[in-house]
Amino acid sequence: MKLNSIQALRAVAAMLVMIYHVRAIEIDAFLRHGLDDQPLVSLLVENGFAGVDLFFVISGFIMVYVTGQVRASLATSGAFLFARAARIYPVWWLFAFIMTGYFFLAFGVPYDVERTIGGSALMAEQPWLHLLYSYLLLPQHSVPVFGLGWTLVHEMHFYVVFAVLMLMPRRYLPWLLGVWAAAVTGGSLAGFSAPYATDYAQLFFHPLSIEFIAGAFVAMLVTSGRRFRPGAVLTLGLAAMFASLLLQGDETGFTLGWGRVLWFGIPCALIVYGYSALEAEERAGAPKWLVTVGDWSYALYLSHTFVLSSLRRVFDALSARLDGSAFSDWFRLGAPGVADNILFYLLGISLSMAAAWLTFRFFERPAMKIAGTLRRSLFADTNAQLRPGPIRTAVW
Repeated sequence: MKLNSIQALRAVAAMLVMIYHVRAIEIDAFLRHGLDDQPLVSLLVENGFAGVDLFFVISGFIMVYVTGQVRASLATSGAFLFARAARIYPVWWLFAFIMTGYFFLAFGVPYDVERTIGGSALMAEQPWLHLLYSYLLLPQHSVPVFGLGWTLVHEMHFYVVFAVLMLMPRRYLPWLLGVWAAAVTGGSLAGFSAPYATDYAQLFFHPLSIEFIAGAFVAMLVTSGRRFRPGAVLTLGLAAMFASLLLQGDETGFTLGWGRVLWFGIPCALIVYGYSALEAEERAGAPKWLVTVGDWSYALYLSHTFVLSSLRRVFDALSARLDGSAFSDWFRLGAPGVADNILFYLLGISLSMAAAWLTFRFFERPAMKIAGTLRRSLFADTNAQLRPGPIRTAVW
């Protein structure tokens, strides 16, 4: 059973991050032009990076849901890890390769030199390691060659830990997740974590793992029938999320760690619980277009910054070409009026959606089919094929 509510929330998460970056690139254009202007949109999307927190909670939910009927074994864990790696890496490699090519064409080296210089001594001396770690999504002292990859470093870490937990019988999963949460909390409070995880210890004890664990617990509650007043929970979660988007303050070391969990992780968990529980009870659905965008959400997440950055350069070129005409200000972000801002938002969002569809249709979906065929071939003689468990009737 495909949970449309989860796909719809994936779409919301991706679009929230996309609009957050539209605003960020809009403001960057103001600064580049030396112009004083206000962004077209501020309320709610100013903290739109919270879409990442929603993604993490959803990831935890999906991992528990799609493994609902598998038995504990090494082959099962291997098949799970293979399936998740095959889902993440191909599309990531596509856009990491594009970014590598951009750096090579623009600067003569296939990476951002400042990132490697600002990282560890090893990375500075052997910068090819920066690319290797980036492509494998391993923690390092600088963000990956394509910056958005830092979130995928956490995703792959989630999957590896969950694959280890799958070696134990399913009935122990709540306790194992509890131990994982306690270890993360204790290690983080003891100072073993950092706002940006640069090594495996900091990655393991990073508070963002709590969001994944919360999503996993939400899935266990919803699928086991423990669904208590989901409408009220959803309303509470939405209210808390809106408040957090409006009120969360400046970036600090705390807001990049536990602050994200408290401000956004908890509301996201409530939203996922309430919405999925309502769908499980056939009391809510999701618009078809939103479910479709949810299918594209990973492609949208990785492709939109390329589209928006390219569009800003096109705007700069058109503004210069049309200088002196009545249309020049339409493409000069920061010019008087809102025509330039509205046009940038409309084109940025539309072209980002188009790029996501193209990526999904002609790259991501074919890659998933190939990976699925290969997984069934490699693990055909085991109970390794992932099968969602039944969603039980409500017991609360």
